[in-house]
Amino acid sequence: MTQSIESNERRIGLFAATGVGVGAIVGGGILALSGVAFATTGPAALVAFAVNGLIAFFTALSFAEMASKFPESGGTYTFSRKVLSVEAAFTVGWVVWFASIVAAVLYALGFGHFSLILLQDCATALGYELPEWLRSSTAVSGIALGTTVLLSVSLSLRSAGGGQWANVCKVAVFLILILGGFWAVSNQSTEDTTSAFKPFFSAGLGGLVQAMGYSFIAMQGFDLIAAVGGEVRDPRKTLPRAMILSLTIALLIYIPLLFIITTVGTSGGQTITEAAAQDPEGIVAVAARNFLGPTGYWLVVVAAVLSMFTALQANLFAASRIAMSMSRDRTLPSSLSALNAKIGTPINAILVTTALVSLLVMALPDVAAAGAASSLIFLITFAIAHWLNILVRHRSTLNPPPFRVPLFPAVPMVGGLACISLAIFQGIAVPSAGVITIVWLSIGGVLFLSLFARRARLRDVTSIAANPELVRLRGNTPLVLVPIANPQNAQAMISLADTLVPSEAGRVLLQTIVVAPDDWNPAEDPGPVDRSQTVLRELLRASVSHGIRAETLTTIAQQPMEEIARVAQLHRCESVLLG
Repeated sequence: MTQSIESNERRIGLFAATGVGVGAIVGGGILALSGVAFATTGPAALVAFAVNGLIAFFTALSFAEMASKFPESGGTYTFSRKVLSVEAAFTVGWVVWFASIVAAVLYALGFGHFSLILLQDCATALGYELPEWLRSSTAVSGIALGTTVLLSVSLSLRSAGGGQWANVCKVAVFLILILGGFWAVSNQSTEDTTSAFKPFFSAGLGGLVQAMGYSFIAMQGFDLIAAVGGEVRDPRKTLPRAMILSLTIALLIYIPLLFIITTVGTSGGQTITEAAAQDPEGIVAVAARNFLGPTGYWLVVVAAVLSMFTALQANLFAASRIAMSMSRDRTLPSSLSALNAKIGTPINAILVTTALVSLLVMALPDVAAAGAASSLIFLITFAIAHWLNILVRHRSTLNPPPFRVPLFPAVPMVGGLACISLAIFQGIAVPSAGVITIVWLSIGGVLFLSLFARRARLRDVTSIAANPELVRLRGNTPLVLVPIANPQNAQAMISLADTLVPSEAGRVLLQTIVVAPDDWNPAEDPGPVDRSQTVLRELLRASVSHGIRAETLTTIAQQPMEEIARVAQLHRCESVLLG
């Protein structure tokens, strides 16, 4: 038994919506990518993360405006479906779904990896040694699979996603690390603190740009809030606030932590650039051990486990909602939009998403390349989101978004160019990422054209009929031709035409035809003109009385039907209404 999720009570409030973003952003990115950033550009990694944060804020603002305008699940796919063609919307949805799935795979494997480290450290502290099979890559995959399945069960049983306790614990651990770090900074001399930042740009401006390209994906996650927008209470206010709040929380953790790692994270005269080059993946743990001892190391490992867990959960949650939204539009099998009648969760979409994640966990040959492909796709879709925001703002003249990006259009233009630039860098730095993206798009294109295209286009026509604003949002001004010969039909035909194509969505062209033979002489036989003028006067009267700004056209022809066809083709009318 199923029902529409939009008919259910929206269960996600500001705290839970913010938790989706915090769960995806905070932790995994800083732990995995800060070392690469430090090794690439030295202490200037602080600037790289700060500039990336600014770009992410610009992007979050564009997402917030569109989410307030279209408070439905699906995120970038939903925005594309409102503004672009059904084919373009499918392409965006297909790659965003894939990006979230691959991100979930990476976080699942990360959770398995750090869980084994934590288990090994606990066993060592207690004087035990883990068996060989539990220290293998197979064990990592097993933990990743088991956690993914358990989370899918949780997501199926709880409409809001759950897992907020893990978010709270994760943020608390990072706060302890930051407080401990500032305590260590306060106990060292100012000279030691300032010298830790020399040289600041260890690789110049080029290194800074490279670090930005490598680490921008650490800011990704606020977009997942838009992907679950259909389940958020008071979405026009909550969605923008949750996106900005989650990104703010992330930056309030990232920037202080990077400062601490730079100033007190090394020992023996070693610079942060040298330390990060030796161990880029473990630099945060190494730094924490330097200023907090073994306790700091344990805190980082715990933070890593919690971060990977919450990021996996957030991406599974969002990916299933993207699949559900695509299914509703028939760009994926309709069974994926089936909901549990009592809980309102898209069980089939969750199961299919989980199955794909599990399959990739076992079969993915190059996790690093897939992760780069995921980053590349997110950057491209972020750039698309900025472009869509500009289109939505210009085309929503009658029904503007409740939340509006400040300094428009400068913010989406700068944000879009920045995202495109970083995407180009990512494609050049990791060519295999582009190959994986092209292969996935090719698979989607074949499936769409062979299985989904016809039903998706029919569904799209129905959606436009139900919501005429979609026509204007897609940049079209449809023209409906209404040829009228009987003045008694004028009012009924004009009212029907305005219902089909309201004035805010398109135009109505009223046609009268003077039917006359080739040898017709108007001076001798004014009858055809008089009849046409009678009809025209009634059309104008009916238009004014109904408040409809219709256009009129009078032509002369022998065969009315042929003339109607000629005018419809000449003016590129989208439809002809015959009475």
